[in-house]
Amino acid sequence: MKKTILCMHLSALFLLTACTNAVKPPETATETEKETETVTETETETETEPAETEEYEMKWDGAHVKKLTIGGVDISEYTIVYEPGDKTISNAAEDLSKYIRRATDMEIPAMPATQRFAHEICVGKTDRDTQKVADECKDLKNNGYAIVFDGGRLYLTGQTSTGAMYAVYSFLEDMVGWRFYSSKFEDVKYSKHIDIKADTCVTFSPKLINRDTFWYDTFTAAFAAKRKINGSINRKMDGRGEMISYAGQFVHSLPLLADTPKTPNVQPCLTDPAVYEKVLGNVRKLLRDNPDAKIISVSQNDSYADGLGCQCENCKKIDDEEGTPMGSLLTFVNKIANDIKDEFPGVYVDTLAYRYTRKAPKNIKPADNVIIRLCSIECCFAHTLDSNCRSNKEFAADIEAWSKICSNLFIWDYTTDFLYYVNPFPNLKVLYDNVRFFVDHNVIGLFEQGNGQGFSGEFGELRAYLLSKVMWDPDMTREQYYECMDDFLQGYYGDGWQYIREYIDRVSDKPVNKHMGIYDALDKTVLFEGAKTKAQKQEKMNEYLELWQKAYDAADDEHKPNVEKSSLQVKYAELILKWDDDSSGKLKSLYDLMVKYHIGFYREGVRIPTDPDFTKPLSSW
Repeated sequence: MKKTILCMHLSALFLLTACTNAVKPPETATETEKETETVTETETETETEPAETEEYEMKWDGAHVKKLTIGGVDISEYTIVYEPGDKTISNAAEDLSKYIRRATDMEIPAMPATQRFAHEICVGKTDRDTQKVADECKDLKNNGYAIVFDGGRLYLTGQTSTGAMYAVYSFLEDMVGWRFYSSKFEDVKYSKHIDIKADTCVTFSPKLINRDTFWYDTFTAAFAAKRKINGSINRKMDGRGEMISYAGQFVHSLPLLADTPKTPNVQPCLTDPAVYEKVLGNVRKLLRDNPDAKIISVSQNDSYADGLGCQCENCKKIDDEEGTPMGSLLTFVNKIANDIKDEFPGVYVDTLAYRYTRKAPKNIKPADNVIIRLCSIECCFAHTLDSNCRSNKEFAADIEAWSKICSNLFIWDYTTDFLYYVNPFPNLKVLYDNVRFFVDHNVIGLFEQGNGQGFSGEFGELRAYLLSKVMWDPDMTREQYYECMDDFLQGYYGDGWQYIREYIDRVSDKPVNKHMGIYDALDKTVLFEGAKTKAQKQEKMNEYLELWQKAYDAADDEHKPNVEKSSLQVKYAELILKWDDDSSGKLKSLYDLMVKYHIGFYREGVRIPTDPDFTKPLSSW
């Protein structure tokens, strides 16, 4: 079977256009991490691989859906119609035509609604809309969608063009059987007959208004739209739906706004009138220069774990009264938000609750036009955030406090090991619980940061897929989440997928006393199931390698590259665990595979070397 090969409550926030800023993540804390920091400070300077945007026709072996009927009428009798003039709608209609053709071998034209046809699929609002369609759309929120059959027509629509676009991709995925696994790999399930019933009426409104997976594979606009990702960081979503856009820098913006040093831990004085006037002036200028933006960041400079903010008498007085350095920061941000709200009534001021400002203040509350973006950088990702894990209990207390005083609560979450991009980071089983935890605490926006610098040699595609699924529908059951996981594994890796699922199960279930942070080494990220000596750990590693080899042997030619690319994680881990006489050859093989699959970065901000010495271990890179 051939596969697709492709190259890559704030209702006002959905009136947005795309932002072109790249992003630099909040940095690390320990001395070791400080020594390895190489990422540049400003967002637009962050080094990444060049994104692939060109799309190629898929190779195919004929119809996978042998018969498709809508309301009992064969799909060949239908025409897709839409009102011209909206690029998002026209792109969605063309995609609908393309994917139906690929699934059924039937040419279903997509045409402007200037003439009528006997059987129509209406994309977006048209003059064919019935009262039933209007009734089903009236209560949709956050670019929700409606799929309705009425009066002999199928309507894929919503209150907005973005909602209609989501209706198209939901129809293709949920009803026709398409699977958008990655920007480079898609498939449609085999079916003898799919009938879209005449009583079809499905509506859905997402709870999270901002959903972003900062994984490199999701930066391509067309793929992000299919996965219903609407964050604008590192994406320009021209004609692929409405995005949340920023005026100026996405994060760590105060050094730029205040013209102060960018060095981590160096924070501007937040009670200095000159600093305030400088920041206010630059905020106003950025918003005037970016009239479509709906958010501006006024957020602290980056910091390490020992950061404290300004320690002058005036700043410290506020912080002491509020029990947290967030006191002086939120006082400053609230004042900015108040001073700009008349000129920019639809704009929100975004600030981080990060490191030393994570704790909510005792008395001050965020203004109505302020977004608090709480960061989980200190958390353990071996265990769920609602567990008894000490690091997570502290974070849980913070989010509970913020959820009581902030109506615009966003989260910056972390989903990879930033010191070891290629190393295993078995957090797949906590992702579901953590997203549910966020939503249960009134979070309305999620930024799930992963390896945004290049393609993944671990589980980047799977992780982005699962995150996009649960962010879109955080009310899915745990069983549904694991069904999505198994569906991906089977579709993306082929017939040996069960071996990969066994590997995931074996490395994921951490004991209570085993924790895993985003800058941890192999002994903390990989579970060796009771092995204590290096020889025992190597024995377990051999078992993991064998599982991946079995998956590779069972896969067909279309799936083998996906298995091989993701297996880099255990090949990489083996070389960290043990270096012996055979290791130079294994390192050369690993390096060649990383080059083959365009794995450009092996840790945050650090490219793989162009001419490595294979006689020296990975730690020397």
